[in-house]
Amino acid sequence: MATYDYRSSQGRSADPRIPPWFSRENEALRSSARTVASPFTDEILNALNPRRFSILLFILFDETTDPIDHIYHTQLKMALNINNDPLICKCFPTSLTGPALNWFKNLTQGSIASFQDLCDKFISQYYGNKLLAKDVLSLFTMKQHEDEWLQTFLIKFNLVKSMVMECHPSIAVQAFKLTMNRGTPFHTNLVLNTSKTIDELNKRADGFVCLEEEKATNARKTSIISTEDKSKAKIQQKQAPPQRQTSWKVEKRPREEELVTPLKVTLELEKASSDADH
Repeated sequence: MATYDYRSSQGRSADPRIPPWFSRENEALRSSARTVASPFTDEILNALNPRRFSILLFILFDETTDPIDHIYHTQLKMALNINNDPLICKCFPTSLTGPALNWFKNLTQGSIASFQDLCDKFISQYYGNKLLAKDVLSLFTMKQHEDEWLQTFLIKFNLVKSMVMECHPSIAVQAFKLTMNRGTPFHTNLVLNTSKTIDELNKRADGFVCLEEEKATNARKTSIISTEDKSKAKIQQKQAPPQRQTSWKVEKRPREEELVTPLKVTLELEKASSDADH
C-alpha cells in the first residue's frame, strides 16, 4: 500500500504500480493545503485522493451569503466523493475567497480532524449571514403593483415562499390570489377554478405570461408604426412646395353704390341757376 509523508522531501509512492501522474496530482493537492500552517490534522493531509480526481469549481464564499447554503452547495458538487471526508476537507478551502479565506488561514494548526469540525467552525463564524425563515404571514403582506408583470410577481412570490419552512399548499395559493392584481385574466381564471398547489398554479400561469408578453410586443409594434407614420408625414410636409402667402389684410371691395358720385346740389337749385343765365 502506498504511504505518504507530507514532511518528507521525497513525497513519492512506495508502490511502483501507482502511475507517476497519480503521485504528482496527490502531491499537488497536499502542497496546496500546506502553503501555510494548515488547520487540518496529519491524517487529512496525508490521506490518498481518488484516482483521476480533479479539483472542482465552487461558488466562492466571500462571507456575505448563507454559510449553510454554501456547505450544501459544496456537498452537491462533491456528491461522488461525499463519503471521502479528507478529500472534501481539502477541497472546501478552494471555495473561500477574501476575508473568508483569511479566516480559514488563521485557524489553529491541526484543529480540524473532520469535515464536521470544519462545518461547525464555519457556521459559528458566519452564523449572522444565515437567512432567517419567514412566517406564513409574510406571503399575505406581499402586493403586486399595478404595472408589475405577472412573471415578475411569480418569481418574487415563489422566492418568499421558499423561505417559509411550513406552509400548506392551499394557504400559499390563497395568499397568491389575495396579493395579485384583481380583475386581471389570470385572477379571474383562479377565481373560477382554484389551483390546489403552487406548482399547479405556476403551470397555469405560463399561458397567461405568454399572453402578457404578446400584448406587450403588439403594443410596441403599434407604437413603432405610429412613430414611423408621423415621421413620414413630417418628411412629406417638408418636401411639399411652399404655398403663396397672402397679406393678412383683406382688401375691402367697394360696394356698387359707392361707385356712383353723389349729387352735391338738388335739381331745383340747378334749374334756378339755368334760368338766371338766360
